[in-house]
Amino acid sequence: MFISLKLTGLLLPMKLDQTDKKIIQLLGADARMSNNQMAKAIAVTEGTVRNRIQKLIKNKIIKISVINNINRMENPAVAFVGLDVETRSKDSVAKALSKMKEVRFVSTLIGRHDLMAFVLADDINILSKVLYEDISSLPGVRFSESSIGLKYYKYDYRWARILD
Repeated sequence: MFISLKLTGLLLPMKLDQTDKKIIQLLGADARMSNNQMAKAIAVTEGTVRNRIQKLIKNKIIKISVINNINRMENPAVAFVGLDVETRSKDSVAKALSKMKEVRFVSTLIGRHDLMAFVLADDINILSKVLYEDISSLPGVRFSESSIGLKYYKYDYRWARILD
């Protein structure tokens, strides 16, 4: 597994060893697992685990945070939004979307739309505001097409990207 770190404008690969990979795997399965439990599971000292986790966090390879379970939310409102934007506005629209609390994912695309956003709101009223007021009013947005989620079979938070 290679992770790219940005350093003075250059991308430098950082190779993770097996210990790092095992720690990441264990934290991915249960972020509340103690350092002692991880140390026993991978046959290293607790200090090694503690130091490795601190290094992984410091180098922005991992981030430990709380994730909502979408299937346990009372009335989650989810939309997948395809956006057609002016070519010169693509980056500014993507950055503006990324700053919105309810927007959980933004990507540029090659295909039907220029950008794709995944929106998760606490309820349909908030989702409606985000779609019809916040997103549609962004300078450079020419057209948006939303598909509303009805039933959620899988929501895997592990692929989320850590942003600077």
